[in-house]
Amino acid sequence: MEHLQKELHFALRCTILLDLAIWLLSLVVTKKPEISVPLGLLLGSIGMYSNLLLLRRSIQNAVYHGKTKDIAGYLIRVLIASAVIAAGLMLEYVNAVTAVLPFLYPKVIFGILATKPEKAKSDKNGGM
Repeated sequence: MEHLQKELHFALRCTILLDLAIWLLSLVVTKKPEISVPLGLLLGSIGMYSNLLLLRRSIQNAVYHGKTKDIAGYLIRVLIASAVIAAGLMLEYVNAVTAVLPFLYPKVIFGILATKPEKAKSDKNGGM
C-alpha cells in the first residue's frame, strides 16, 4: 500500500511539471497568455488524479480484500472523465484540448517509473 502512495506522489509531481511545461509551450506558441489553457490543465489534472485515486482504491480492494469486481469504481472513473471532457467543450473559458491532455499523463508518468531501476529485491528480503 505504501508503494501505491509513493507512485501517486510521484504522479502528482510529474503532473505539475507537465502542466507547467504545456502552459509555457502554449505561451511560446500563441505569444499571448490565455486563462483558458491553465484552467483546462487544472480541470484535467484534477480529473486525472481523481481517477488515479479511485483506481488505487480498486487495486487495494482487489489485492487486500479479494474484491475483484468494482464496477461502481469503474463507472465513477468514466463519469469523471466524461464530465471533464464535457466541461472542456461546453465552457468557453476552459480549453478543451488542455482539459483532455492530463488524462494521457499516466502513460508518460508510469512509463518513466517502469524505466527507473528498482532497488535490489535483496534489500526487501533482508539481503537474501
